[in-house]
Amino acid sequence: MFPEKKTMLFFGPKRAPHVERYPGKTPLLLVLLLVASGLGAQDLSGNSGDTPSFGGPPPGDISSLDLPGRSGDVGVVDATDVSEETESPEGEAPDVSAAEAVLLEGAEAAETPSGSLEANTGILQPAAVVLDLVGAQRQALARNPSLAAGAERVEQARQFVSKARSMYFPQIDLNYRYTFTWLPSEYTEPINEYLDETDETLRTIRHELYAYYVTSSTLSLGDRRTIRQYLNDTEDVVDIARDFVESPQESSSVNLTAGWLLFDGFAREFTNAMAKHGYGEARAAYRDGQRILLDAIAQAYYGGQYAREQVMIAESAITFFTRLVKEAKARREIGRGPTSHVLNFETALYASKANLLRARREYELARIAMAVLLGYPEGYLPDTVQLAPLESETPETMMLPEKDAMLALAYAYRPDMEQRELGLKRAQANVRREYAKFTPQIALFGAAQTTNIDETGFSGDRMLSTVGINASMNLFSGGRRRAELREAKHARRESEWQVTETEQKIAAEVQKALLDLKIAQESLQLSRNAAECVRKNRDLVDKEYKAGKAMLVQLNQAQNDFVQAMGTLAQARVGLQRSWQVLHHATGISLGLLDGEHQELTEKMRQEAVPADAPVKENSNE
Repeated sequence: MFPEKKTMLFFGPKRAPHVERYPGKTPLLLVLLLVASGLGAQDLSGNSGDTPSFGGPPPGDISSLDLPGRSGDVGVVDATDVSEETESPEGEAPDVSAAEAVLLEGAEAAETPSGSLEANTGILQPAAVVLDLVGAQRQALARNPSLAAGAERVEQARQFVSKARSMYFPQIDLNYRYTFTWLPSEYTEPINEYLDETDETLRTIRHELYAYYVTSSTLSLGDRRTIRQYLNDTEDVVDIARDFVESPQESSSVNLTAGWLLFDGFAREFTNAMAKHGYGEARAAYRDGQRILLDAIAQAYYGGQYAREQVMIAESAITFFTRLVKEAKARREIGRGPTSHVLNFETALYASKANLLRARREYELARIAMAVLLGYPEGYLPDTVQLAPLESETPETMMLPEKDAMLALAYAYRPDMEQRELGLKRAQANVRREYAKFTPQIALFGAAQTTNIDETGFSGDRMLSTVGINASMNLFSGGRRRAELREAKHARRESEWQVTETEQKIAAEVQKALLDLKIAQESLQLSRNAAECVRKNRDLVDKEYKAGKAMLVQLNQAQNDFVQAMGTLAQARVGLQRSWQVLHHATGISLGLLDGEHQELTEKMRQEAVPADAPVKENSNE
């Protein structure tokens, strides 16, 4: 068959090339060629004009099927391993001559051409980093930008709790004010004129007094001092008055106020409760975002594995048709096969290569989707990162969990259910807070203030202090408070309906996930059995075609059926893994599986699980 080469699509040990069974028989080969040249070409299929159409192979994996009795190469059958059904009857010579067998073996021993299977397996070469589902989900939780934005919203809600708690403490405010004031000229000019007249009058009085003192001695020295002091004081008053009307006026003031709310109808308590429930809602919404992200990562991950199995199926088809092309050309060279067979197999080979291109495109698109969810800034996974192989099913994965147990897990673990319940509690607290608006508010307050004009220093002599109790109550607001109360009640009823809706939604998702899981388990069993039958039939038809017992159209149909069956089997295997992930998403335990609760959750599911083919229990309530 093919020369000794190692690829991912070959299973079991390789047989030695058949040419080695005929050492030193080149002269015999030439004699047989001369004899065979007079026999003429023979159409082994009887239908050389039929060239089937090959569509794209369905996605799937044929690299790790572990089918019973499978050995050797995928799509490669030894011409000497002819089963009992294809053996020639006693007394009859086989249709394939010895010369044709030698030529076919020589063709199989030829080098694989460039661009065939060896050149098409670059996408599946060993990678430096193998990324499994758990690792991908952990990276997404740590690097996804949408999740980081959700964490910031949680922090906002937490700070709102601190803000609501501050209402229990006194509020102290300090205010300092420094100003310049320009007085209007209509106000200052009359005053300045009056003050100027006053100054002129004082000077006139002083001059007259000095003249009187010189001409008369009736006033004693003490009287003169008293008069002079009076005139000086009057001038000081005039100067002070001028300062008050100067522009700009410079002034400063300091106010210290303290207030403490003593009673507000328990509105603070309900506001604080609303803040706590809102914080719980934000955290639940964040965990629900994590749950949705984990499911998106899982679907993209299995989509990548799904596309990679398409690549492997296309490469397997290329290997199979490459061998058939070589064999058909060898038969044509000895005159035992028509050219139509060669063209048929070459057409199928080109179709398989086109399918390989489409499969590689789907694989690369899946890697791009994974990179976006994992938060890679370049939008593509590095070439050194490859997805882990598709997981094999285990006895646990073929067990179907109990419906009641899954519903109980969903109601306990689903973050969106917790979010709705906390939203209902927040709405109830909001109704009680609206009732508090109909009660009075009592607060204790105190204040200390001082004001300086044209001075920079502060003195306790000018400090004004105030302490008191303030009680207020709104008597009429035009129906605003009643409308706000009714609005809060309707919001509470909305939250109640949302809780009911979420319960129904969770139950429906769990029911659908269980149904899909059951169908996936049964489909996998059927697909595995069908794949084994199709594989045996393809191998048998291939051997019969080589022996001249089967037509070309039968071999084409057998290969098409084989590719389709392998794709269906791989699709069923991927579908089983996806169904389990959907069930984890529906029950909300996907976060618990990553947070270290894997053993506890797995034990619960195993205790409640039943085989997929077990009879379904009837509900006793029915």
